[in-house]
Amino acid sequence: MIFVDGLEYPVSALVLNDGSLVVSEVGQEKGRLTRVSASGKHRHVFAQVDRPNGILQDNHDGSIWVAETREPSLLRLNPDGSLAQRLSGDSENPFLWPNDMTLGPDGAIYLTDSGIRVTDLITQGGPDPEVWEGPMQGKLFRVDPVSKQVDCLDGGFRFANGIAFAPDGRLYLSESATGNIYRYPFTDRLEVSSRELFVSVTDTAGPCRVVGPDGISFDKEGNLYVAMFGQGHVATVTPNGEIHRTIVTRGSCPTDVVFGGKGSKRLYITEYQRGRVEITEAPDEGFTF
Repeated sequence: MIFVDGLEYPVSALVLNDGSLVVSEVGQEKGRLTRVSASGKHRHVFAQVDRPNGILQDNHDGSIWVAETREPSLLRLNPDGSLAQRLSGDSENPFLWPNDMTLGPDGAIYLTDSGIRVTDLITQGGPDPEVWEGPMQGKLFRVDPVSKQVDCLDGGFRFANGIAFAPDGRLYLSESATGNIYRYPFTDRLEVSSRELFVSVTDTAGPCRVVGPDGISFDKEGNLYVAMFGQGHVATVTPNGEIHRTIVTRGSCPTDVVFGGKGSKRLYITEYQRGRVEITEAPDEGFTF
C-alpha cells in the first residue's frame, strides 16, 4: 500500500513520537527532509539539506541527526530544522559518504560510512556499475552525541550501509556491494575484534549490477528486515540466518525499512525508483530499546 508518493528519490525514514514521518530525499539538484503527517495526507519541508541520507532523532534534546553525503558530514538540526552543528569525522578518518546510523544501548550514535565519494559513484545516468564493483574503504564510526567525539571503530567494508541493534544486543551492519551482513557482540562496549559474517542476502542472478542490502530493522523476535536495493523486495532473515523474501515492493529500489514506533507492526519502506513510501504490516512488533 502506498503511504505517500511524489517524493524525489527518498532514501531514509524516521518515525517521530507523534506518529509523523520524516523522509530524506536526495532530490535532483538539492535535497531536503520532508515531514509527513501520521495519516500521510499532509506534508511540508522540514529542512533543506544538500544530499541527506540516514536520519536519527536524538533522545537527549529532540534534535535530528542527518548523514550529509555531498559535503560529507554529520549534521545536527534543531527541532525546528535549523542547523545546530556539523561534524566531519575524526582527524585521521574524514567522512566520505556518511550513510546510516542507529542509537546504541550506551546512548552513542553508530554510523556507517560507505567508503567512497557520492560524486564518484552517482552520475547523471545513475550508479556506475564499474565503480560499484571497484575498491572502497567503508568504515564504522561511533559518535558521542553529548561530547561530539567521533571515533573510527572498524573499516575495510565495500559500501557499508544499513545498521541496527538486535534485541540480543548485537550490532548488525549491511555491506551493499557484497551482500554481506556482519554482526558484533556488545557488552559494555562494541567488541570490534569479534565481528562475524551473519548472512549474505544478495541474489546475484538478478538483472541489475548495482544491487545489495540497504537499510535494516529488527522486530522484537529478532527477525531482521533488509531493504534490497535493485531487487524489488524486503528480505526477512530469522535469528538463525534463514532467509525469506516476503515483502515485494512496487519499485525495484527499496532503500530503507523502519517500524512505526514502539508497539507497532507497521513497516514503512522508502522506494527510491518511484519516489514513494510504501506501508505493510509485519507479523511482530518492531524492536526498540
